[in-house]
Amino acid sequence: MEGRILIIEDHEGNRKLLEKQFAETDIDLAVATSGEQGLAKAVSFMPQVIVLSTTLPDISGIEVAKKLRSIKRTEHVFMMMLGDEENRKERLLSLDAGANDFVTCPFDPEEITLRIGTALKRANRANRTDPTTGLPSGALLQGELRALLKRPEDEWTLLRFRVINMEPFREVYGFMAGADLLRGIARVLAEALARDAVEEDFLGYGGHDDFIVITIPDRAIGLEEEVRVQFETEIGSYYGFFERQRGTIEYAGKEYPLASLRVRTVTPEDGPFYDIRSLTEALSGR
Repeated sequence: MEGRILIIEDHEGNRKLLEKQFAETDIDLAVATSGEQGLAKAVSFMPQVIVLSTTLPDISGIEVAKKLRSIKRTEHVFMMMLGDEENRKERLLSLDAGANDFVTCPFDPEEITLRIGTALKRANRANRTDPTTGLPSGALLQGELRALLKRPEDEWTLLRFRVINMEPFREVYGFMAGADLLRGIARVLAEALARDAVEEDFLGYGGHDDFIVITIPDRAIGLEEEVRVQFETEIGSYYGFFERQRGTIEYAGKEYPLASLRVRTVTPEDGPFYDIRSLTEALSGR
């Protein structure tokens, strides 16, 4: 099983039990021990699944769940609540707050793993999230673009971050290395967006090495530069020593530059846009 999971749990026994269980998988795991810490990690780590305790030292788990459902970048995430005991009211409140599943303690860690695995497979089959980056894609991305079409008078900025020269990278280093690079870029974008308090920011994956961001104009001004700087800082670590020294990679007898970012920005002033096709064509520069 692969994916990104965030555990928000202050009970050390429960937390260690889950960490041990997921350590036997290919899961990328993050842990928080309070509600505030969990909310901060949720928007920067961009998990596909959140396992959330109903009782936390600072904020009720149910309030954390409500907050996660109100933030654009986490509203789609599968959320499993952990209850301290069989409590019908707590279960109903959790589900009403947006939880997708509810498990009581003590729990069977293998059962939780199976439930989460099923949720990840279902999201991928439904074309809601990208299995490599874990970001919203397909139907979720299309829905966000349709929403923009209904807001022609609003202030928004749509950005496409395209990764250039991925083909030679994949051919030389392999598909798995390419997937790692895409996940790294997803992290860079998520962390950059998490540095502000704009809860309506959207981050998705459009396929073909394209990342899509929707934010407010004021935020878009600095976002591109932040992402470029961090990308340039990290990109060399994905290449071998000689490729970093040359600044190129050899494939099929030709030299190619290292991977880079190409950014395209679209605002309502670039319209009018009548459908998703016209919007995506503007992103492509057509």
